[in-house]
Amino acid sequence: DKQKEGKKKMRQFGRVEIPQDAFISALKMDAN
Repeated sequence: DKQKEGKKKMRQFGRVEIPQDAFISALKMDAN
């Protein structure tokens, strides 16, 4: 169970670590 918690937290951190600007520009590139 503890491993599951750790993985969940890591996933959240991974999401947070991406700067929103970079994320948005990546989305825009995909749209083109």
